[in-house]
Amino acid sequence: MTSQTTPDAPPVPRTLWNYLDAHRRVAPSRTALVHPDGRMSYAELCANAEALALGLLDIGARPGDTISYQMPNWAETVLIALATLRIGAICNPIVSIYRSREVSFLLKDARSRFVFMPQTYRGFGFADMIAPIALATGAQMIVCRGDHPDALGFDALLARGRELLVQGGAERFNEADPTKDALYLYTSGTEGQPKGVRHSQTTLLSEARSVLRATNIGPDDTLFMGSPLTHITGFAYACIAGPVRGLKVCLLDIWDIHEAARLIAREQCVWTVGATPFLQGLLEDPQMADNIRSLRIFRCGGADVPPSLIRKAQARGIRAMRTYGCSEHPTISGGVEDDPAKAATTDGKVHAQNRVRIVDLDDETKVLGPGAVGEIQSRGDEVFLGYVDSRLDRAAFTPDGWLRTGDLGHLDDENYVTVVGRKKDIIIRKGENISAKEVEDLVAELPQVRQCAVIGVPDGERGEMMVAVCVLEPDTSLSLDQVAAHLTRAGIARQKYPERLEILEAMPANAAGKIRKVDLRAMFSPPADC
Repeated sequence: MTSQTTPDAPPVPRTLWNYLDAHRRVAPSRTALVHPDGRMSYAELCANAEALALGLLDIGARPGDTISYQMPNWAETVLIALATLRIGAICNPIVSIYRSREVSFLLKDARSRFVFMPQTYRGFGFADMIAPIALATGAQMIVCRGDHPDALGFDALLARGRELLVQGGAERFNEADPTKDALYLYTSGTEGQPKGVRHSQTTLLSEARSVLRATNIGPDDTLFMGSPLTHITGFAYACIAGPVRGLKVCLLDIWDIHEAARLIAREQCVWTVGATPFLQGLLEDPQMADNIRSLRIFRCGGADVPPSLIRKAQARGIRAMRTYGCSEHPTISGGVEDDPAKAATTDGKVHAQNRVRIVDLDDETKVLGPGAVGEIQSRGDEVFLGYVDSRLDRAAFTPDGWLRTGDLGHLDDENYVTVVGRKKDIIIRKGENISAKEVEDLVAELPQVRQCAVIGVPDGERGEMMVAVCVLEPDTSLSLDQVAAHLTRAGIARQKYPERLEILEAMPANAAGKIRKVDLRAMFSPPADC
C-alpha cells in the first residue's frame, strides 16, 4: 500500500513588500499606478519606494518611528506609505482638511519624527502652517513640490536614496515585523477628540485579502480611487489592497465628477469604493453613462447610503452595495455575491472570516436574536490592535474580546447586518428612543431630497426636538407638511416625525463625506440659556 501526500500550500505573504517583490519579479512592466502626472510600473513603483526608504534611513528614520504625512492623492503619497512600511516604521496619514489645531494634536499624540506635506495645495500653504508645529513637536519636515527654509526637499531625499540604491543600499533592508504597529489612523472626530487607531501589517493584509475575496477582484481589474489616501478607505484600497493583488490603481487628486468619469473611461476602471456623494455624482448626469460603462462594482460606505441610490446604480448595470466598517474594523460586511435586493436595504452579509453579534443595550452579556436591534459587536483578523492612547482600549473591547463598534443594528437569519444608527445617534423624545437613521432613510426617499440628516436638539418640553436637515435637488422645495405626509404614507409611528425642517445648501462633512452632526447640532440648538 502506498501513501500520497499533498504538497504544502505556499506560505501566505507576511508583509506588503513580500507581495510587491513578487509583482516586480513576475510582472515588472505591469502598470501599478496612474496618477495626475503620469504612471508607474510595478518595477518603477518598487524602485522609487525603496529609494525613498533609503533616503529616510539616511536621515535617521528607524523601525518603529512614526512618519506623518498630510498629502493629496499624489504619487508621492503612495511612495511615502510604501517606503514607511518598507523600513518597518509607522504610517500616520493626516487628512488635508485639517488645520493647525488638529495637526498639532495628531503630531504630538502620534509622537511623529518626520512629517511630509506639499508646499502649497489648492491655494493653502501647508508648509507654512506645519513649520511651527513641527518645531514644537520635534518632527523633521519634508516638503513636496516646492521648498521651505525649515524643511528637507522630497526630490532631494528621493535622489539621495537612488544614489544609495545604486551603491547596494538595499542590503540595509530587513523584513518588517508584521505584528508591530504599521498605521496610526485617527478617527474623524465627528463626536469628539480624534482617537489614534493602531493597525499592523497583519491586520491590514487580512483586511485587503478579505475585501478582494468579497469583491471577486483579479489583477486585471483596474481600481479607481477618488477617496483621500489619508482616509482609511483610500489607504486600505490604494496603498494595500491594490499592491496585494498586483492591479492598476488610478488616483484622482481633486474631486471633479467629469474628470472622474473621464479617468474611469480612459483607464477602463472596473471597481471603486467611496462615500455616498461619489456614487450620487457619477449617476446624476445621464451623459456620463458611456464614460462609466466599464465600472461594474461600487462598494459604498462612509456615509449613509439611501436604498434608492443602490437600486439606481444596479439599474445602470453597476453592482453597487452598501458596505459596513470603521477605522477599527475596516470592512465587516458587503460583497458581490450578496443578494442584490438586500444590498440596497442592508449593509451586506458579514464576511466569512468576521463575526458579528448584536447585544442588548443595557446588558451586553445578553446576545440578541435575528431582527432585534442592539449594539453591533465584531471580531476578525483585521480588527485593530488598540488605540495610541491605550487608556481608551478598555472601553473599546468587551471582557471576552469583541469590538464595541458603538453602532446600532440588527442581523437577519442569513447573517446580513443592517446599521440603524449610532448609540450616540439616538434621539430621546419624551422618554422614547428614536433611531435617527430610520427617519433619515425615509426622508431621503423624497425626490426633492439629495441628503438628509436627522438630529436631536435640546428642548424643554420634549427633552429633545427632532430636526430634519436637508440638502435639496436643484430647483425644488420642501415643507415640513410634505415630510409628514410622506412619513404617514410610509406607515411609521407619529412620534418619529421631525418637528422642524431646516434646508442647507451643503452639509458640513469630514473628508470621507460623513455628515458632521456635531456641527449641525451646534448650528440648530437653542442658546444655552433658552
